[in-house]
Amino acid sequence: MKPLVSHASKVNHMKGLFPRIRLLGALSFGFILSGCALPQIANPTVPRAFRPDYWDGVTRALAKSPLGNVAAISAHNCYSTSTNPPASLAATLKKIHAAMAAGADLIELDIKSEGGVVYVDHDDKGTTWGAHLEDVLADPILQAGDQILFIESKETQADPTYVFKVLTHLSDNGYGRLGRPVVIRSFNNIRQNLILTRAALRDPAFRTLRPWVKLNELFSKDQVASIATFQQMIAQSRQDGFQGVEFHYQDSNLFGKLAFARSLGLGINVWTIPVSMGEVFVAGLREEVDALTVDYPVDKARQVVEDKNLLVYLNAWPRDGSQNTVHWWDDTGMLREAPTGQLGTPDYRSWKVGNSLFAGVLDLDASNKEIVTFYDADNLSWDGYLITAVVKFDDLALADGETSAILNKSDSGGFALELHNPIGSGDTVLRFGVYVGGYLYGSVPASLLNTTDSFLLTGAYDGDGGVWLWVNHSSDNMTKDQAFGGVGWNNSPVLLGADPQGAGSPRFYFSGKVQQAQVQTWGSH
Repeated sequence: MKPLVSHASKVNHMKGLFPRIRLLGALSFGFILSGCALPQIANPTVPRAFRPDYWDGVTRALAKSPLGNVAAISAHNCYSTSTNPPASLAATLKKIHAAMAAGADLIELDIKSEGGVVYVDHDDKGTTWGAHLEDVLADPILQAGDQILFIESKETQADPTYVFKVLTHLSDNGYGRLGRPVVIRSFNNIRQNLILTRAALRDPAFRTLRPWVKLNELFSKDQVASIATFQQMIAQSRQDGFQGVEFHYQDSNLFGKLAFARSLGLGINVWTIPVSMGEVFVAGLREEVDALTVDYPVDKARQVVEDKNLLVYLNAWPRDGSQNTVHWWDDTGMLREAPTGQLGTPDYRSWKVGNSLFAGVLDLDASNKEIVTFYDADNLSWDGYLITAVVKFDDLALADGETSAILNKSDSGGFALELHNPIGSGDTVLRFGVYVGGYLYGSVPASLLNTTDSFLLTGAYDGDGGVWLWVNHSSDNMTKDQAFGGVGWNNSPVLLGADPQGAGSPRFYFSGKVQQAQVQTWGSH
């Protein structure tokens, strides 16, 4: 398979371009506040009070998705260590300058203290060969830039003197000001220095710095198994005065954490998007987060965030429609409403803390033939598709030969994301298929799934190579077909919860909870 790449060069060929639209989201702790219903018009303006932007007040034009969500690109570990501090400084500045030139929005520096000196280094293991932080901050090119410093404190000892010194270096070199805030971050297990930083900012010496320093708490991958406990830890971040939280991109029940954090007004970063298939994970998360830490090349990550290739986007977590509708966006950026709670449509449920999803979900019942109907969202003629769906399954036990369609446009063309139990021998699989002269699939055993957790499902085919399927951004145990050529068109709409056969004969109904569904046209050209 060729590496999947952004479509930025093909923007002018799209059926519609996207205005900048601020996404909604006002949720209170543990329950949903009813939002104002928006009309079915293009270019809606969502009141800022619904979800203040984490990056409000930043001068730099940060990477922004087709629907107007800021997903700033952070250059991961934007420093190098060598044999001594001067050599490390030269290597670090070279890396920083390259990231700036590539379009990085955030410059990530790891820091720790040794003998009263703050070093730029990855681990707090007593080494003293990293660049001195104050020397890095004194760099004229970095000072003249508009990138935001994304500083991760690795210091394992709670040390007020260290914290005071870091803030002094920032203040003395002109960082942390109107238009250019600084984000200071620490993992949960060494969060005490964040608490000390919050206290130190009250010192009169940092009066001008105080409004422009944000504090973020990072969590290790699946740090605790219990989603309820994890949500309590997120709530503690908010209670302790932090402004943001950060999750691993492969976390289980990721959307139960994302939606809960947003409900508390916390900013969100997801780390660290890898080089391999990084474009897939950036594309799937660009509407959901405030920042993405990437090993994937910065310039390409920015292109993927900004690529105007969206066909369908729905996220049910905020109550953003009337009591009987849910909002979604089409390929022109128009905000549309889908009915809920009516015959043949899913119910809208508001889930509390402690569940694998938080806030709004669509509850689909196969026995009642419940679906959400989008539109005939064809890909570009030489392209494939990238799709995502956030799902909690009600039932994984399919009968022999049975199919249960999650997000489909399959009718001698298009794509399918579905559970399928093959006739005869063979166990049930989750599969993503595209029509390239016939249906070709990427699949994983349904035994990898369960009916307790929620799963982020991602399918992608770029017109030349493998048909891929990821579960929580992992392709473990996947088998995939190979194909060459654009995915065939049909005249069927994209359906959530069933397989279309033309405009009015759906089949293969699905039972489960869905919070997010997304379709992009996707290619390697």
